[in-house]
Amino acid sequence: MTSILYEHPLNEKVRTYLRVEYLFQQVTKLLPLETEWQQQGFFTSLFSLIEVLERNDVRPDLIKDVERCESALVNWSRHPSISDDMLQTMLQKAVRLQSDLLRCSKFATSLKEDKFLAPLRQRFFIPGGTCYFDLPQLQYWFSQPLVQRKKAAQDWLEQLALVETAIAYVLTFIRERGQFQPLIAENGFFQSNTEQFELLRIEYSMEYQSYPTISGNRYRYAIRFMQLCDSLGRTTIDKAIPFKLACC
Repeated sequence: MTSILYEHPLNEKVRTYLRVEYLFQQVTKLLPLETEWQQQGFFTSLFSLIEVLERNDVRPDLIKDVERCESALVNWSRHPSISDDMLQTMLQKAVRLQSDLLRCSKFATSLKEDKFLAPLRQRFFIPGGTCYFDLPQLQYWFSQPLVQRKKAAQDWLEQLALVETAIAYVLTFIRERGQFQPLIAENGFFQSNTEQFELLRIEYSMEYQSYPTISGNRYRYAIRFMQLCDSLGRTTIDKAIPFKLACC
């Protein structure tokens, strides 16, 4: 039976990291730009990414998190069972990221000020605002050769490569801190203390026809499994749900 992996952040910083990761995955999937709708989706995701980075200055948090990753790797290097080659690779990457993050300015500034993107961005947040009678330059851009359009899109994303790499590095580190443990949600409910964790990862089977909702913070959390609303409006589950949980 197919299983689902659900992740829930326990602080606003990791919530922002996950949003940025999700938007990078979207723009990467849409990068082929082979159809008009792929192109529309690419710009929608790109502008959402710029918006998130503009509203949340993640650079200071990333600098601190990469430093914490480096400190943890140094501590692990003293353990005899740790692969030295892999650890050295991770350490070198952490040092490079710290240096690059300290040198760079706020993310997405250049894209925000781009003379082609800026007028488009204003219209993309208006329902129906991307009609060609409002944006003839967009229709013209869509008519350019595919190679030319891909080159422009890759150049835009290259300006965000550092934040993508840094967030992927930190999230990988956070995820690998937790090991999955089998648990039971009696009557679809489970709660516990978090011990200042930052991320919960829940793996469960599709056979139970449910999904988890989580409330909590870095000190305590509660998981309740729900079902899609039926004809009577019921959503709660009154049976035991086995699942695996990793606290990261």
